[in-house]
Amino acid sequence: MTVGFRQAAADFSVYRAGFPSTVLDHLLPHHVGLAGQDVVDLGCGDGPLARLFAAAGCRVTGIDRAAAQLEAARRLDAGAGLCIQYRHATAEATGLDDQSVDAVVAGQCWHWFDRAGAAAEVLRILRPGGSLAVLHFDWLPLPGNVVAATEDLIRKWNPDWPMGGGTGIYPQWLSELAMAGFGGLETFSYDLDLPRGRDEWRARIRASAGVAASLSPQLVADFDREHGRMLDSRFPAEPLALTHRLWAVIARKPGA
Repeated sequence: MTVGFRQAAADFSVYRAGFPSTVLDHLLPHHVGLAGQDVVDLGCGDGPLARLFAAAGCRVTGIDRAAAQLEAARRLDAGAGLCIQYRHATAEATGLDDQSVDAVVAGQCWHWFDRAGAAAEVLRILRPGGSLAVLHFDWLPLPGNVVAATEDLIRKWNPDWPMGGGTGIYPQWLSELAMAGFGGLETFSYDLDLPRGRDEWRARIRASAGVAASLSPQLVADFDREHGRMLDSRFPAEPLALTHRLWAVIARKPGA
């Protein structure tokens, strides 16, 4: 599957479900997101997670390889009155100084990286005792729900799409991070119901990796029409009930 997020940047910025602010309450006991910390947001996209940390008083640097996403992030930051630094770089080669940050976060993106390379880079830029927080906020395809029906439709149009059927939990990353040299691994998760209008859900799916970032514009339009017909016939109620799961693993660099 070829993923080109520039194609989906406009809808992605507007409709993708950002991380809930409650994630900060769960991260603070793990010493991630404390006011005054230097925090790096890997794969920051248009900056929703970076803005949460900046609003909490952190000095934030966002890293992304997609210039269009960084441009969108700067526009959204200006509207929010926040100052965040951005670097056009990769998670595996940020260009940041050795031992220069207190925490690194990676929201909804760790699976896209060369994870061994990204883990090594995080260890390089973290100060001793610093933390990596890998976060996911995923919709849950439960039997008979609108998410499961939508995933079935994505697979019809994009049979190579590998992302469906998830539980929102990624246990293999724990072993990988331990092997990379991190210690003190901890996890947490909690579920949230996010009601969304049907038009919002259609736009969200258009912006997803399985649709706009993978299919041609004409196929995206054809998919969207069929998606609308499916929602009309099977899920006519407003708003749609969309269950999401927030999952995190926190890993620490050995040291003080």
